[in-house]
Amino acid sequence: MRFILVFILSCSFFPLHAEEIRLAAATNLRYVMPVLAQQFEQNTGHHLAVSYAASGTLTTQILHDAPFELFLSANPDYINRLVEAGKTDSKVINYAQAQLAVYAANHSKLELDKDLYALATAIDNGSLNKVVIANPKHAPYGHAAKSVLEKAGIWQAIQAHLLIAENASQAVQFTMSTSVDAGFVPYSHVIHAKLKSTGRFVKLDSMLPQQAVLIKGATEPASQFMSFLQTEAAASILIKHGFVVKDIE
Repeated sequence: MRFILVFILSCSFFPLHAEEIRLAAATNLRYVMPVLAQQFEQNTGHHLAVSYAASGTLTTQILHDAPFELFLSANPDYINRLVEAGKTDSKVINYAQAQLAVYAANHSKLELDKDLYALATAIDNGSLNKVVIANPKHAPYGHAAKSVLEKAGIWQAIQAHLLIAENASQAVQFTMSTSVDAGFVPYSHVIHAKLKSTGRFVKLDSMLPQQAVLIKGATEPASQFMSFLQTEAAASILIKHGFVVKDIE
């Protein structure tokens, strides 16, 4: 009798056939997505199979019919390409905004400031080694870093010092090299306990809109995750991991 009761209670919370959702996620979601996925799986029983890459790389894969059901991009331009190509199956949602930071590992002597004055000075006096950014051609954080450097008037001057990473997560890894003075990386990464203990950072005035969309042929569980992203529970998780959700804050 006890076994039957437990089974009935379980069925009331989980579907009879839990499904796996194939999700393409920008690399800046690497730390928050496992927490979101765990909460969603507890709520529904469905499992997320997440592939991380630069948003531009994932867009190219989806355009070539990669078997994803849901795409979370760090730049609206890439989702717009999929919409225009007829690859999407739902309304695009804006679920959060991400933030950019400049980060220096403990070995770096470079001073960090919001306006990048110290970085400009290091270029001028010849003391700057390497600075990491993600590839601006397909990584939103690289594009954001380029915009910040252009605004500071040092984009051209810093060219000889740039080390280009494939995506935002790789940019974080590259900043640990002893030849690197700083890197432009996701704020959501550098507030993680491991990185906070191995370096220092300054949050910059640069916001990256985070959007999600269903890909054609997406299953109902994928649609359920889209709905979950717009809940207060998901917003609380995102805010804790360094994202901005204006409707909740």
